[in-house]
Amino acid sequence: MKKMKAACLTKIPKEIEVREIPVPEIGENEFLVKMHACSLCYTDVKACVHGKHFYIELYGLPWTPGHEMAGEIAAVGDQVTGYSVGQRVAVAPFNPCLECPPCKLGAYRFCHKAPGSFVQPGGFAEYFKVPGEGAHLRTLVLPDSMSYEEAALVEPVASCLHAVRKAGVPQGSTAAVIGAGPMGLILMQLAKAEGAAKVFMVDVDDQRLEQALEFDADEVINSARENANQAIRLKTGFMGADVVFEAVGNAQTYLLALEMARGGGAVSLFGGLPGGSTVEIPSELLHYHELTITGTSSFSPDDYKNALELIEAGKIDVKRLISHRFDSLDGVLEAINLSLDKQGLKKVVLL
Repeated sequence: MKKMKAACLTKIPKEIEVREIPVPEIGENEFLVKMHACSLCYTDVKACVHGKHFYIELYGLPWTPGHEMAGEIAAVGDQVTGYSVGQRVAVAPFNPCLECPPCKLGAYRFCHKAPGSFVQPGGFAEYFKVPGEGAHLRTLVLPDSMSYEEAALVEPVASCLHAVRKAGVPQGSTAAVIGAGPMGLILMQLAKAEGAAKVFMVDVDDQRLEQALEFDADEVINSARENANQAIRLKTGFMGADVVFEAVGNAQTYLLALEMARGGGAVSLFGGLPGGSTVEIPSELLHYHELTITGTSSFSPDDYKNALELIEAGKIDVKRLISHRFDSLDGVLEAINLSLDKQGLKKVVLL
């Protein structure tokens, strides 16, 4: 049996070991991908610290994190169509089954069989296997011009694109993004690409706000030093932002997002709160302000395809988001610690 290396979470919190485990054996409707790039998502960071992840809850430890990945197809099952050995691909973490009621409605995010269709064992491994069923919706062949590290970031761009499109960004509108981390910077770029005339970035960290300006934010607001809601009102003729994206995942910033939106505006609650969290919202913000509030998680197949196209066209700059590159799986723990310390932006393992 062939062996490979994989970064494995063996104990909570964040005990990561690089272990030798069997290379996944593929069935007739599966294919094997050699990982060349996997980017660390903060969802994986939280899972490694707190153990809150559906896969850990279903199957326990050890668990291999990583779901923002790209690589080269190394083997293909007999019944797989549309893919061949040697193709360079971006791979989303799961394939929809196409048969359950949500899939038939086009709500692939809620596929009943999703837990069983995730790539195995995870992105931070030398190889992973991908189900062939529904693969055409979630596994994209890369253009020659796109690097593996760029392709690994198709997944987070798709997640942000889903939020932007669900909230709606009218041409010429004013948008605000709370949280100038990697996802906030992607949301800002996408809001501009979708038609926003002006985007404000809000954060409490001056360094991150400086980075936001480098990514062409129109104005930045440090909410630790000034009232962000009042600042937005003053800068928008006392209207408020047409659309606000919350990219922190905090009860206080959820409320701030609602306060910053204009009457009749839209709010996207993109940042995820810990399970069981509650947020107290003054009723007038919902009723009298006539806000449209959306929550988003994951993305649709169209979002994933369009995200790749936006990166290829140069409309979304993902290379500048990569602050740390590691040339071995031993870098996964360091990447997690850097993220917990809010150092840098995206961390990518390249093999």
